[in-house]
Amino acid sequence: MATYAIEPGLVHLWPTVNPISDLEDLHKSHGRLLPIHAFTRTNPKQIPANCSAEPHRILWVTDRPVENSIRPTLENLYSTIDKEISSEKGILWVEGVELLVRVNGFDAVLKFVRSIVDLTQNSEWSILIVGAPGTMGKEEWAKLRREAPTIGRIDSIETEEQDDEIATEIGIYSQEIDKDVPPMLSKLPPDKMDLITLERRCSQWEQFGFDVSPLRDAINVNVEFSREVYHIIESKIRMATECLSQIERVGNLISSPERIKMRFRCFQLTEVEKVRYELDQMETYD
Repeated sequence: MATYAIEPGLVHLWPTVNPISDLEDLHKSHGRLLPIHAFTRTNPKQIPANCSAEPHRILWVTDRPVENSIRPTLENLYSTIDKEISSEKGILWVEGVELLVRVNGFDAVLKFVRSIVDLTQNSEWSILIVGAPGTMGKEEWAKLRREAPTIGRIDSIETEEQDDEIATEIGIYSQEIDKDVPPMLSKLPPDKMDLITLERRCSQWEQFGFDVSPLRDAINVNVEFSREVYHIIESKIRMATECLSQIERVGNLISSPERIKMRFRCFQLTEVEKVRYELDQMETYD
C-alpha cells in the first residue's frame, strides 16, 4: 500500500529498487484521477497493459530505434518533458536517475533536475524522478533531495522513522544516516568504523544474502585491514544492488537459468561488473 500526497507543479524523488511494482501502485492510487505518463527503462512489453491504456502512456528510455521511445540523453529527456507538461495535467514518472548519473556525471544530472524543477513549477503536472538511492553516494543523493524532496511508498517513508533506532544499533549518529537508503547501504563514517560496528554491518549484509566472508576474515585480523576490505565490499554491494534492480526490470527478456546465474553472482559479489555490462546491453538492444 502506498501513501503520498502528489501536488501539481512539484518535482519529487521516488526512492525504490522495484520501479514497476511502484508504478502499478501509483496507477491504483492515482490512475483514475489523473493521466500518468511513464518514462521507463523497462521494456513496455513487461509492464501491465493498464499502465499504457488511455489516457495513460509509456515511453521506453532506450537507444533502440523503436516507436514510443526516448534516447537516454539529458537533452532528449528535457525536451520531451517540456512537451509532455505543456498542456493539460497529470503525473510524469521518470526512471533511471542512476543511469543518467553514470553516463553523464552527477553535476550534469543535478543541473538537469534543477531545470526540471523550474520547468514544472508553473505547470499542472507533478514529476516523480525514480531511482535506487543506494546506487549513488550519500552526498549526491542528499543534493538531489534538496532539489526534489522524497516521496513514495509507505515502507520507504517508514525507514526515516526507524533511523534513530538503526543508528543506535549500528553505532552511528542519526544525522549521518542517509535518508531513504536501506540500512545495509548507508555509509559508515570513517571515525565510527570500529570492529563492533563493522561486525554488525557484516551481519546486516549477510541477512540480505550477500557473501561478505572476506570482511568476516578481515575482522579477525585488525581494524585497519577491516576498514580497507569494508570499502571494497561496500562498493561491490552498491553495484550488485543496482544489478538486482536491473534484473527485475528486464523481466522475460532474460531466461530463467540466466536470471538465476546473474542473481547468484550478485549475491556472491563475483563478476558484478560483467553482470552490469550484460544487463545494460539487454536494456539497450533487446
